[in-house]
Amino acid sequence: MLSEFRRLRLPAPLMPVLLVMFQLAGLLTVPSAAVALEVEQIVSPRGIKAWLVEEHSIPLVAIRFAFMGGAAQDPPGKEGLADMVSDLLTEGAGDMSAKTFKDKVSLLGTRLSVSSARDAIYGGLETLSKRLAPSAELLRQVLVSPRFDADAVERARAQHLTDLARAANEPTRVALDRWYVEAFPGHPYGRSADGTPETIPRITAGDLKAMHANLLARDVLRIVIVGDIDKGAAADTLDAVFGGLPEKARTKRVEKVDPRALPGPVVVDKDYPLATATFGLPSLRSDDPDFPALQVLNHIIGSGDFDSRLMEEIRVKRGLAYSVQTRLLRDSITSLMVGGVATKNEAMGTTLGVMSDVFADMARNGPTPAQFDNAKRYLTGSYLLDFDTNAKVANSLLRIQLDGESPDYLLARNRKINAVTLQDVRRVAENVLKPDRLVVTIVGRPKLER
Repeated sequence: MLSEFRRLRLPAPLMPVLLVMFQLAGLLTVPSAAVALEVEQIVSPRGIKAWLVEEHSIPLVAIRFAFMGGAAQDPPGKEGLADMVSDLLTEGAGDMSAKTFKDKVSLLGTRLSVSSARDAIYGGLETLSKRLAPSAELLRQVLVSPRFDADAVERARAQHLTDLARAANEPTRVALDRWYVEAFPGHPYGRSADGTPETIPRITAGDLKAMHANLLARDVLRIVIVGDIDKGAAADTLDAVFGGLPEKARTKRVEKVDPRALPGPVVVDKDYPLATATFGLPSLRSDDPDFPALQVLNHIIGSGDFDSRLMEEIRVKRGLAYSVQTRLLRDSITSLMVGGVATKNEAMGTTLGVMSDVFADMARNGPTPAQFDNAKRYLTGSYLLDFDTNAKVANSLLRIQLDGESPDYLLARNRKINAVTLQDVRRVAENVLKPDRLVVTIVGRPKLER
């Protein structure tokens, strides 16, 4: 039984998800008698909060959750600890060995996953509604009583070391990892979230158990449930799965941070035929009033489409690279515009110069009206693609929740994009696209002269 809930009614039609997408995109007018998609903020009897969407036309339930903490909580010298914890949570729990646990998950046809990021540990469950109770019990044991058996720990350690060895020869990964090191020196975000060949062997079972006890707690928990489940069952599931967790996490405060400015590109010397670069600069937080304008600007500059400014100038006009894109990365600690490009070593200086020119021109003149209109049309129209399954709805809602938005953002988002003016984008471009704030890391042996 619910002790509290707040309901928000979001217009949606009878067909379960597909027509909801059209409504979100503003492409369909729905009769008032149509069934409503309801996003409810619920609180279980034990005080566990979640967002709930009931969708009974398909007998599936998706749960998404996050524990705020993640790899930023790794002790110095034990980088990779949170990542190993997340991997090992599904390697045996309660009285079940890793094999027994996986056999039960397979028998139920359930998808159960846990992963780690810099700012949080994320997890998810997808199952048939008639199998929710036994599936939820497996998730409970994963979170409350993981085993961390010695053989499982050594398997995870070996897999991590293998993955690190492989990543050391992937230029895109090397460039991105080095970017974080250079952008955030002295900050937890400047340390490897995946660990290093030196730190992974130092991690003990005691470290894993302590990190699990420190990070997985109810006060840092965010949850979304979507699917064939009612309020009462959702509240019972919340208490059954998460009620046995400690009330308070034991985490250290991680300060918000922007990437530092560097005098020039940092090169990781590798004898590769191509030079691979990661570039990025400070961006706007998702709660900034100008964030919708930044979304429009990012699409204009770096969507990866042939009419995006970077692709047009770097590939279409000059043939310097096959692809160049930017994306907005944001979490509770930092907000970034980050991109990547690969080109011949001798062409990297020219490529970076063209990129700086694009940024400077956009900051000075802004986009053309056609670029502006096309970006807004794409962003509002493509948004519906985030809502074609229960799992995608849950993922999107969790991201919205972590961004500090309310559930009505589902509809407000497109209104905000449509409200952006050309002048808004020009102003944001001037404030964000500052070539002197670019942090660039390059893997290869690039010629940096233009």
